[in-house]
Amino acid sequence: MKMLGKSACPGDFFYIPAYGEMQQQGFVIARFIENVSGNLGYLIEVFERFYTTPPGTREDVDIRNRLFKPVLCSFRFSEVPKWRVLFSDPDYDRAQSNYDDIKFLFYSSLWVGGKDIPQSQWSGSLSIIEEAVCWRTLHLIFRVNAHLAGIFGADEPYDYDRLPNDLREDNPAAIARVVSLAQAMDDKFKAWAAESKKKK
Repeated sequence: MKMLGKSACPGDFFYIPAYGEMQQQGFVIARFIENVSGNLGYLIEVFERFYTTPPGTREDVDIRNRLFKPVLCSFRFSEVPKWRVLFSDPDYDRAQSNYDDIKFLFYSSLWVGGKDIPQSQWSGSLSIIEEAVCWRTLHLIFRVNAHLAGIFGADEPYDYDRLPNDLREDNPAAIARVVSLAQAMDDKFKAWAAESKKKK
């Protein structure tokens, strides 16, 4: 398993540490879509299924439902260990991620499927469109956990004011818990990688 970083390729599947319904340690799987021009960040989609052990093959990854709408991520790992790429897909096409339907809200414009559109030309509702935020990896774990806990639905934008204290990024105890989770999952993936290597 290679480490996730700025050399990631579209179609790469990687894990994000997460807590399950019973607070067990595990992860969800995300897919890298593209590096968005203008230094906006790395466009990813996160799927809703929670895992405690890695799927055996790429075909075993459940991509039927997203946990939330696609977001931008920094892929900078200053606070948590780097995540690992579990599978790559050289045949990936961003149309598989419904790329043309991905939207982000800027101050005066929208980003829709890679195109900038003035808000004045948009006839739909803006309230349900994801804001163009480049998520830090630590904060992305918080978001994953908030959605898994049922705080937000799959089509709802992130709303900090609705978060309980133990899921807030400015709570030192919550930060320590997420960092501990990330380290524990990194240790598990190292062990799984070593075990897989022995079997070859």
